[in-house]
Amino acid sequence: MVQKQSLAAGVIASVVLPFAPNGEMDADQLRAEVELLEESGVDGLCVGGLLSGVAGARPDELHSLTATIRRASRKTLFAMVFPDVTLEALEMTRAVADGGAEAIFVAQPHYLCQPGEAGLLEMFAELKKSVSCPLLLADCFPEAKVDLKTTKTLISKRLVDGVLQAADVHYLVDLLCTHPRVPVYSGIEDLHYVAYMLGAHGAISDLAAVFPADFSDVYRSFRAGMHEEARHHHERLVRLWHVLSLTAEREARLRSALIAQGRKVGPAPSPYGELQSEVAREIANTLQSEGLAVTVSP
Repeated sequence: MVQKQSLAAGVIASVVLPFAPNGEMDADQLRAEVELLEESGVDGLCVGGLLSGVAGARPDELHSLTATIRRASRKTLFAMVFPDVTLEALEMTRAVADGGAEAIFVAQPHYLCQPGEAGLLEMFAELKKSVSCPLLLADCFPEAKVDLKTTKTLISKRLVDGVLQAADVHYLVDLLCTHPRVPVYSGIEDLHYVAYMLGAHGAISDLAAVFPADFSDVYRSFRAGMHEEARHHHERLVRLWHVLSLTAEREARLRSALIAQGRKVGPAPSPYGELQSEVAREIANTLQSEGLAVTVSP
């Protein structure tokens, strides 16, 4: 079992995949995004976050993307994959591991229906045989949650080396109350500070890709015992999250906030990229009201 200390703690920011106008990945802008995150104070990077634009990528594309980010970054590199069946999980985890990911979050298959506990245990047992880097459960989907009993069984049978809980805040609280011997990461974007206080090892965050300095300030202030300062940064991030978190447009809104700050990530792939101009203006106005520089007019 991987010890908690061997996996990066703190803020792990997703890398949002930039797209050129022709819909292809913009390699130069990707390197610029990685460089910005490198200098921001976050503790690690994650390939394949929920809102990163990687949905639907083939294993060879995941390998290439992971390898590109690995070459450009000195930080701990995680990857996250969302398989539909065990065979796909094996292909995806091998791809990102070979690309240089140091730990891999694997989501429960959720397309149309979800496996029972026995099926999930079998899948992670197969994955454990296939890759040598740490494997972590990514519980990300409110409509396809992994219950606490199954999560604890995965831990007790040493089939996972950690857990990302992003599906349900109650599941996160209940899991932390068991004091598991593996690291638990928060994925609840408006409750990371609370999760730190309850014992979370860190946060895996798409929002940290947009506001990495503020996210780092929350964690650093918490670690230093400066709770008023941590709460100040936390509350600012909550206000920003509220304008970005509408479920049906979340990926497009996240990119709009990046673009407003001059980061040329382009729209999300269809059908996730459409956003009305008045929504983009609302997002830019919210950033300005929070004291953030807006360099591109929507």
